[in-house]
Amino acid sequence: MPQQTNLNVAPYFDDFDSANDFHKVLFKPGYPVQARELTTLQSILQNQVEKFGQHFFKEGAKVIPGNISYNRQYYAVQLSSTYQGVPVSAYVDQLVGLKITGARSGVTAVVDNILLAENSERGYLTLYVNYLSSNTQDNSTQTFLDGEDISCSQTIVSGLLGNSAITAGSPLATTIPNGSTATGSSFSVQDGVYFIRGNFVNVSAETLVLDQYGSDPSY
Repeated sequence: MPQQTNLNVAPYFDDFDSANDFHKVLFKPGYPVQARELTTLQSILQNQVEKFGQHFFKEGAKVIPGNISYNRQYYAVQLSSTYQGVPVSAYVDQLVGLKITGARSGVTAVVDNILLAENSERGYLTLYVNYLSSNTQDNSTQTFLDGEDISCSQTIVSGLLGNSAITAGSPLATTIPNGSTATGSSFSVQDGVYFIRGNFVNVSAETLVLDQYGSDPSY
C-alpha cells in the first residue's frame, strides 16, 4: 500500500506516475536543477524500493526483529500524589529504568513504566515495575506494602523548578494506604524495522497497557 497523501499539489507538484513507465530523470549541464525534478527523482527511487519490498514482505511485516511480548503480570504500584508537599508527578518520570526499594518491606524492583493519575482508572499515580527481590528471609513479602515509603537507588532531581535533589536511598514517595499493589497486563514491542506503505520504517520500543489493574484484558 503506497502512501495516501497527494503530493501533486503546491508547492511540491509531484506528478510521478508509475504507469508512465519512466525510471530516470536526466539533468542537463548548465541548467539549474528544479525542485520538481528532485521530487520526481525521489518518487522514482521510492517506487523501486516499494516494488522490491512488496516482493518479499507483506504490508506490516517485520523486517528487522522488533520482538513483541504479552505480559499478564504487569505489576502496578499506586502512589500518593504528593510527598512532603511536593507533587510526585514532577519527578516520577526519572524513575523509569531505576531500582526502587520499600522502606518496611525491603522489596526491590525496577521501574518499567509510569501512569499519571489523570490517565489512571483509579485516579492514582502508578508505577509499573519488575520485582527483583524480597528482604524477608522466607520471601513472604514479595510486593510493596500499603503506606510505605519508597526510595530510589540513584539521586534524582525534584522540586517544581528542578532546583533540589533527592539523594539515593532517601524516601521520595509513599504507596497509598489501602490496596496499593495490583497486577495489570501489557503488550510490548521492541526496536525494529517494519514494511509499511512501501517504506522500511523504524519503530521505537513501546509498551501498551492493556488492563491497568487487571490481568484479563478484553482485547
